[in-house]
Amino acid sequence: MVAGNAIERVHKNILEIRNFMLDERHFPYVVFLQGSNFATESFEIVRVDGTQVQLVHNSGMLNRIDRVTASSFGRMINQNNCENIIVSAGGREHMLQCASLYFQAHPWDDKEMGAIMLEVAETALSVLRDELE
Repeated sequence: MVAGNAIERVHKNILEIRNFMLDERHFPYVVFLQGSNFATESFEIVRVDGTQVQLVHNSGMLNRIDRVTASSFGRMINQNNCENIIVSAGGREHMLQCASLYFQAHPWDDKEMGAIMLEVAETALSVLRDELE
């Protein structure tokens, strides 16, 4: 899938789930992205001819992270954002539902992803428990 199309799909999916969970105080939506466009640190690769190339993670020509974080109000990446936050703007309070966006260049390991999803699930259950008290 073309990078732009994948990013548009992520935004659409986040917005659709946000609409569904509009009255909830948690947003347990997790997105895992991987590849050179989502690197959080610079690294080198070796071409077939043996040439080493430095991939700079904050290069505007390579990095696409900022194109995804727009749907999460610019919140920090690689952290659990399951619990909604309340902000005041224009004399009103607004509840922001932010997806938990996880980025890295190398492929995700099942155990890494499982640990993150478990943490988000525990946060969601904690929010729901607090609402019952």
